[in-house]
Amino acid sequence: MPMEGGTFLRPSIIWCSDNKHPLANREFLCPYASVLEVPQSEVLGRIGYSLIVTAITQDPAFISDLLECGDIDRLNIGPISTMKISWDQPHEGNMFEFLYKRRSIDCA
Repeated sequence: MPMEGGTFLRPSIIWCSDNKHPLANREFLCPYASVLEVPQSEVLGRIGYSLIVTAITQDPAFISDLLECGDIDRLNIGPISTMKISWDQPHEGNMFEFLYKRRSIDCA
């Protein structure tokens, strides 16, 4: 969207019919997400390594599985704003990133 000499990308959420869709596993430097319906029992086997995962769930068994998953660097449980910054958490500029392998967990 051009505006006064600048170009802005609008936030996009794309529903994908399956994981072979060309936009299913893409990242862009703009507000973007792709959505793919997957049975909960298959989620952790399909997402692979993830920098940040937000789980909107109250299922204690699924939360436990998420906590045990070593492929998630930052785990948000509940509706936590992506704009919330905690400098003591990995990937937000803290020196501990260079000294220790840490994992972040937030609960709403």
